[in-house]
Amino acid sequence: MKRIVVAGGGIAGTIVANRLVRNLSEEVNKGEVEIVVLNKANEHIYQPGQALLPFGVTETDELIKKEREVLDPRVKLLHDQKGDITKFDPANHEIRTADGLSHRYDYLIIATGSHLHWEDIPGYKDAVYSPWDMESAQKLREALDQFSGGTVVINVSRLPHKCPVAPMEVTLMLDDYLKRRGLREKTEIVYTYPVPGIFGIKTTNDVMIKIFQDRGIKVISPFTVTKIDPKERIMESQEGEKVKFDLAIGVPVHYGAKVLADSGLPIEGRNWVKTDKMTLRMEGHSDVYVIGDTTNLPISKAGSTADFESYVITGNIAGEIRGNKGRKFYDGSVFCYIATGLDSGTYIRFNYNYPPVPPPPSYVHWWGKLMYNKLYWTVTAKAIV
Repeated sequence: MKRIVVAGGGIAGTIVANRLVRNLSEEVNKGEVEIVVLNKANEHIYQPGQALLPFGVTETDELIKKEREVLDPRVKLLHDQKGDITKFDPANHEIRTADGLSHRYDYLIIATGSHLHWEDIPGYKDAVYSPWDMESAQKLREALDQFSGGTVVINVSRLPHKCPVAPMEVTLMLDDYLKRRGLREKTEIVYTYPVPGIFGIKTTNDVMIKIFQDRGIKVISPFTVTKIDPKERIMESQEGEKVKFDLAIGVPVHYGAKVLADSGLPIEGRNWVKTDKMTLRMEGHSDVYVIGDTTNLPISKAGSTADFESYVITGNIAGEIRGNKGRKFYDGSVFCYIATGLDSGTYIRFNYNYPPVPPPPSYVHWWGKLMYNKLYWTVTAKAIV
C-alpha cells in the first residue's frame, strides 16, 4: 500500500487531500492507497472570510466547520495530540506526533501554513486589531460599532503575509463603512506599508493607489513598524515616522511553522520551506511536496494559490503511483478577488510570467467574491472542480 501523508489541514491541506482522493479514487477504494491528514485542530476556519467579519458582511458561524466534515470520508484524519506534528524526518520517510507515534509515508505534502507572531513587534498585540486572527476580527467588529471618528491606521508589519490583497480590501471596505455611518468626514484613514506603495506588484499597485487617492486615503510608505505605545496610541517605524491613532488595524508578522526549522528542513526567511517553483517539491527530496503558505515561492500566500498548486501535486503523485511518466508543472497561477467597498470589487489573475492588471471595480466582481466565499465549503474545499 502507498501511504500519502498531508501535514496540516486548513485550506491547502484540505483541498490537496480531497483532490488526491478524487484522482486516486479507484486505488483508495481498493485499499492500495491510504491518504492521511495530520492536523492539531479539528476545526477548519475559512480565513479569507475574516476580513469581511468586522463589517457585518459575514458571520462567525459561516466561517467555521469541523475538519472532519470538510474532508472526504475516505481520508483518515488524526487530530489533537495524534495530529500535532513534533518532528519531520524526511531521511527516514516519517513524521512524529505528540502522542509519541511515528507515521511513515511514501509521499509527504507539507501544508503547515503561516502563523502570526504578534510578539515580534512590542505593543502590537495590545494596540492592534487584526482580521488575520478570528478572535481579533470579532473584537474589531465591536470596536467599529463603537467608533465615532478620529484617525484609523491600517498597518502591514512585514512581507510576506497571507492574503496579500486583504489590507487594501479592509481599507476600502472601512472607507465605505464609515461613509454609510456618516463618519467618513470625521475620520482620517492612514495606510502604512513596509515597502514603497501599497502593494508589492507594480501593475496592481498603480491601479489601487489611484483608488486610494480618489478616496482621500493617506499612504505612508515605506513604513516598517518597530514598536507601538498602546497607552499613547503611537506607532513608530524604523524610517523615523510616528503616527498617532485612535484605532489601529494591522497584519502581524507571519512565520512558517516552528517545527519545520526545528526539524532541520531546508528553509529561508521566517521558516518558509525551500520549494522548487515548478515541481513544488521540497529542495533535495523527490517524495516531499510543499503547498500553500508554507513555501518560499515568489507568489501570493493565498487560498487560490494552494488550489492551483493542488492540481500539480495530485496529478504528479497519481501519475507516479500509476506508472505514468508525464509531469505537470506549476506556472505560478493565482486568482484573487479584491473588495473595493461594501458593494464593489475587482480581481487579479496572474502567474510567474504575466503580471495582474485589475479591471475597473464593479458590483459584478463584488458578487463574484461573495459567491466564491459561499461556494468554498461545497466546491473549492471539496475539490469538486
